Amino acid sequence: CMSMLGGIQPGRLRSYLADALKDGPSNDGLIQRFQLMVWPDTDAKWTYVDRAPDAASEAQSAKVFHALVELDVESPLRFRFAPDAQELFIAWLAELEAKIRGDELHPALVSHLSKYRKLMPALALLFELADRAAAGFQDFDAGPDGAYLCVSLEHARQAAAWCDCLETHAHRIYSCVTTPQMRAAQALAEKIRKHKVGENFSCRDVYLKGWSGLDSPELVRMAVEVLRDAGWVRGLSNQSGPAGGRPSARYEGKP
Repeated sequence: CMSMLGGIQPGRLRSYLADALKDGPSNDGLIQRFQLMVWPDTDAKWTYVDRAPDAASEAQSAKVFHALVELDVESPLRFRFAPDAQELFIAWLAELEAKIRGDELHPALVSHLSKYRKLMPALALLFELADRAAAGFQDFDAGPDGAYLCVSLEHARQAAAWCDCLETHAHRIYSCVTTPQMRAAQALAEKIRKHKVGENFSCRDVYLKGWSGLDSPELVRMAVEVLRDAGWVRGLSNQSGPAGGRPSARYEGKP
């Protein structure tokens, strides 16, 4: 069992996923085990910030980690959900099972979300441990040998909310390869909206610019078809480009 913390460039992740989800050499199930992956939005505005860490929060975090490390591994604590938390888990699990057994999700997402069966109770336990450690473990007496401590309803709710949030990020992450035509269409629509393409353009005009997600003829063609259906572009009569030459299909953006 190993924990990892780090980041990866979207382009590299997209390349890895494309190989993994097409039964390539990378299809080893590894990516589905990164349960806390997020794909954050990047704000176009950047502001330099230089401030000291919050001292109270830093001290609280250190207290929690030190307390957990000092637990007796020879006498492990045993936990189970409190009755009301167990009811919440059963209802949450039923909803998850219905989702992953349906036919609306890509197999990769099914594999990823199926691991939430463990993720949700694992997060609930971690939240319980952290709060108990922060309180100084005064209520950490497990009583007689074999007795269980309880994971509260509050921490079960927190874990379920975290899973909901992480699922939205999982959809964003896998969509970069499971729906390439939609991502390409979104990218082209954004270029049209910002007037990055001319008043009329061909697929070649677009992919030669080397824009991410629009750097191949096939991706641009798929994007144009989606945007035509959405009414964002319309086809023009085949005509030569600005430099002349063989006529090609050209399009006009209508943002």
